[in-house]
Amino acid sequence: MTQAATPGSMPATTGDEIDLDVVRAMLAHIQPGDHQEAQELILAALQEVNEHFGYVSLAAAEVVAEHLGTTASRVYGLLTFYADFRTRPRGKHFMLLCHGMSCYALGSQRLVQELKDTWGVADGETTADGELTVQVVNGCLGVCDRAPFVKLDADYHGDLTTESFNEVLRRTIDAGGSWKDADHGH
Repeated sequence: MTQAATPGSMPATTGDEIDLDVVRAMLAHIQPGDHQEAQELILAALQEVNEHFGYVSLAAAEVVAEHLGTTASRVYGLLTFYADFRTRPRGKHFMLLCHGMSCYALGSQRLVQELKDTWGVADGETTADGELTVQVVNGCLGVCDRAPFVKLDADYHGDLTTESFNEVLRRTIDAGGSWKDADHGH
């Protein structure tokens, strides 16, 4: 499980900022009748922004707070508590790495270590060049017969060794025209 960042510790995003006017337009249909209803609608508002943009920037969270007449601290607290919300954009490629019991028993811990050692990325992180975001799933993805298993973008890969895992990553990233083997010591 990733540790939630505090609002003051989150780095600013670059280049790919959320258009706050779009956020305001998205929230226009949410009209709470009172303060209690506004509190209950915070998660729904954050979900809409997260689904539309792929993340909720701190500035967008402040727009949600303003729209619902609540504090930014309340919105930040919910935003950073729930693992489904992202506060930074995802990388070009997104990977779910199953770390459930079957995958763990058959070597997912080696894949997690390989991500750190070879690719320089850990659970919940995005590579410095924005190519890959990784989420380690401590529950089960339900593909135990193919453990250890990852979902990379829309593709499923199972029965992975560190070698086949690295090959899958190289193929996916090279297809995007970015990372080169020489750049990462491969």
